[in-house]
Amino acid sequence: MSKPRTGVPHEAFEGAYYDAVVRTPGIYSADLQAGVDITEVKTQITTALHAVVYRHRRARDTALELTGLVNLPREERLSDWHFTTQTRLFEFFVSLHSAFESSFCGLYFAASRLDRQRFTFADDPERCQRVTGKSTTEAFQVAWPNDALARAMSDLRSDSFYERLGEVRNRLAHRIAPGFDHRITLSAGARVTSGGSRTGGQECESYELAWLGEPLATMVPSTLAQAEEKLGVLWSTAATFFASRQ
Repeated sequence: MSKPRTGVPHEAFEGAYYDAVVRTPGIYSADLQAGVDITEVKTQITTALHAVVYRHRRARDTALELTGLVNLPREERLSDWHFTTQTRLFEFFVSLHSAFESSFCGLYFAASRLDRQRFTFADDPERCQRVTGKSTTEAFQVAWPNDALARAMSDLRSDSFYERLGEVRNRLAHRIAPGFDHRITLSAGARVTSGGSRTGGQECESYELAWLGEPLATMVPSTLAQAEEKLGVLWSTAATFFASRQ
């Protein structure tokens, strides 16, 4: 039996990909009637949508690596532990945020085949960099103001989790993470000197590594789970959108 897949809803994502890229004429009917070569358009959509899968997988793999690093006993940490942990933290947040940005990009290019007048960046190589979450959402709101996908995009962009994810990503992209907090709970009878050393024969009860005020051991899996849930809503709605326009 194959191992069940987790994370983003693969059936919904693959359904959206099929209706947006594979099925022909499908959303390319107007292009084909106008004699447009759809090869380049399909390539643009495909590369963006594949990026969603790759970035999500990297975020998921990095989350596992980070959890292992965070839970590693301090006496077993190698000399480059801090560098490695900082690097994995960077990769985790950047990859996770990129999964959302690639989603918006792929949806923009796919929607451009349905309404070329409102999704003009797709046909202009010099303007493709203007495709963002904001421009994609605004274009959908103008083209299909009452559609569930336009609402899902708007809800996502105004979500506090998504906003914070972008803020953390930007912070890590330009400088290293703020220092980690080492939280130690001592057992009865143990004392800490003014220099931070423990005295007495008792071992500490617990130790946890925190960042931005949260224990990393719980922050990382919680962030991943929330991101996957929101990506799931977006792609389930996108699958319905493209299937209804065939």
